[in-house]
Amino acid sequence: MEEFLTGAILSGIAYEVMKCGVVMSIDELKQRLKGWLISDSEILVLADELKKLELTNEMSETAIERKISDSHDLQKLIKNIKHTSECNTIIQHHSGSGDNIGRDKIIHSGK
Repeated sequence: MEEFLTGAILSGIAYEVMKCGVVMSIDELKQRLKGWLISDSEILVLADELKKLELTNEMSETAIERKISDSHDLQKLIKNIKHTSECNTIIQHHSGSGDNIGRDKIIHSGK
């Protein structure tokens, strides 16, 4: 199941960053969005759009979410950002002799 970035998730990230007194920088966004499929150019646009909202550390998470939800440009951007899956599935079909190793194989000689 794919999980897409939402205004609620983004507002939570923004709130946590500002609550700690950290500036919402591109590097901070990259760190916080590590598990999401987002390009460097999209992060630049995202950071720019968040700056336009003039968010402050005095705002509640709900107020930040409302501002994000009201931004049509941000909504267009975040609707295509997907969460990376922690689970990788390898499907292999195997017949005949030998083994079914999907990647590198390490053989111990038992010595």
